[in-house]
Amino acid sequence: MIKNWFWNSTESRLRAGWRIAIFAILFVLFAVVSQVTLRFLLGGLPKGSPLIFPILAVSATAAVFVCRRFLDKQSFRSLGLAWSGVAIKDLIVGVALSALMAALFVVSAWSLGSITDFRLAETTTGFSANALLIALMTTILVGYWEELVMRGYLLQNMAAGMGLGIAIALSCLLYGLLHMANPNASLLSSAIIVLFGYLRIYGYLTTGLLWLSMGMHIGWNFFQGYVFGFAASGHSEQTTVFTHTAVGDDWLSGGRFGPEASVLIIPVIGIALLLMRAWSGRSASEARAAIVNER
Repeated sequence: MIKNWFWNSTESRLRAGWRIAIFAILFVLFAVVSQVTLRFLLGGLPKGSPLIFPILAVSATAAVFVCRRFLDKQSFRSLGLAWSGVAIKDLIVGVALSALMAALFVVSAWSLGSITDFRLAETTTGFSANALLIALMTTILVGYWEELVMRGYLLQNMAAGMGLGIAIALSCLLYGLLHMANPNASLLSSAIIVLFGYLRIYGYLTTGLLWLSMGMHIGWNFFQGYVFGFAASGHSEQTTVFTHTAVGDDWLSGGRFGPEASVLIIPVIGIALLLMRAWSGRSASEARAAIVNER
């Protein structure tokens, strides 16, 4: 029956693919309406305005809430957003772990001569305490909404529709493909972004919550870009604590895309996965089994 293509009678709700499609439409709709409204109220919205980040965060939250409540027929918190002392610890550990990852990359690249002239930035280059605070707020918003969407709504609905293993593979591939549109992207950077996708998924798998992944996302963007002065997924930041010069081959230094285009970050990702397992006390197979059983 045609109805079965759309409706899951066992779960009494739309099939996962249609739920994801409706979510994507709502997300774009909310974002466009928010931008148009702000342009009207403010008399315009300059290109590259930092207001785009709260717009995306609010739009993502609204779209996820509506779809989770009325299409998935589950609570918003059930995505892994239960708030408690554990959530705070996961956030802090996630940020600290990403800071360690960025520092390990700096040490590796500097020791191999892939970066030189590593030093504190001068105030004339755009660095200031206020600018850094704005940068931190930006990374918090980006880390929140991207994890809410990618490892929250999309991954978990794909897992409900096609199984966790396939959902993980497709989610990682999608994450890599989306970053191919970034400035200075390459096949190598996209492949490494796929690994970062699994790194973030692993945070959800091992804890059953999104907070560790959010903390890692926030910390990675903040420390690689605004602290250590690398490009963040191809986007160079004007406000940085340190500056440096990349030399040699891009596959080693990361070039204008940043650490996510360097093979030096691959072993660092491996170290991060081991530390995440130690923090959660669960292996990847144990984590997957637990998530499947919860469903």
